[in-house]
Amino acid sequence: NIMTAEDPVEYEISGVSQTQVQEKIGLTFAHCLRTMLRQDPDIIMVGEIRDQDTARIAIQAALTGHLVLSTLHTNDAPSAVTRLIDMGIEPYLITSTVRAVIAQRLVRVICPHCKTTYKPPAGELKDLGITPAQLKKGVLYKGAGCDQCVGTGYQGRNGLYEFMEVDNLVQRAILQGKDAEQIREVADAQGMITLLEYGRRKVIDGLTTPEEVLRVS
Repeated sequence: NIMTAEDPVEYEISGVSQTQVQEKIGLTFAHCLRTMLRQDPDIIMVGEIRDQDTARIAIQAALTGHLVLSTLHTNDAPSAVTRLIDMGIEPYLITSTVRAVIAQRLVRVICPHCKTTYKPPAGELKDLGITPAQLKKGVLYKGAGCDQCVGTGYQGRNGLYEFMEVDNLVQRAILQGKDAEQIREVADAQGMITLLEYGRRKVIDGLTTPEEVLRVS
């Protein structure tokens, strides 16, 4: 039994019970969540956690054995934890329920029709944390601009992702009241691939440019 609360419902999914949030008539995310919990769902998707009320109900749903998926507006994966704390959610509830956080950013893709190589200056490599030895043939890529991309040098978008597992060490950092940067340090030590690191790979592979990665990471 899969149920969602969305604002708006962008795609109809077969076999999923989808509800359109309408705050003007009181059909908020929190109201939808309360209603869902009376219908014995197995999986709940909440389009966005915007307030403490919604966060608390989502936490309660997770505590009672439901798989809950949702989104928060934050800068990166560790900041999702501190955002919940700022909403008034106790750290012990977060460590008891949150299993993982994925951050996502979109970067523009270099236009394949006018893609060209160039030798990057040392400063550009330093900003990204790339060494010359990591480059393929010592070059990076950019779009020269053409009719296909309307002179922008880009065509389409691609995702950068940051996955943080809330393991025992991250849980301990949360319970100790660490801030987002300190939580990040713990997650990094556990092997978390950051948005910047993911972006470096896209740059080296010639999918996007250093400017795009630095813009979003």
